Amino acid sequence: MSGVYYVRVYPGADTINFHDPRSQTRIIRPPVAELTAENTDQVVVRVTNGTLLMFPSYLEHSVDTNMSAEERISISFNIMFSSFAEQLSKPLW
Repeated sequence: MSGVYYVRVYPGADTINFHDPRSQTRIIRPPVAELTAENTDQVVVRVTNGTLLMFPSYLEHSVDTNMSAEERISISFNIMFSSFAEQLSKPLW
């Protein structure tokens, strides 16, 4: 799991983008006149001070350029549960 905790954010630096993890959708995507919630390949989440987001580590994400005059302060991290190796089979490679 991955996570990010937002200590301090300001308007213009208060979003995180999550991208569609299915890479093949970009190949067969038809042209669109306007992006909507139904046809976009990303979700933009607005955050506030004290927001904690947790998401699967494989989920591509990004942030836009800080357009605020203030610093955005966030703490990002990854976690793995102690019993993870015992619960799943070993990789085949």
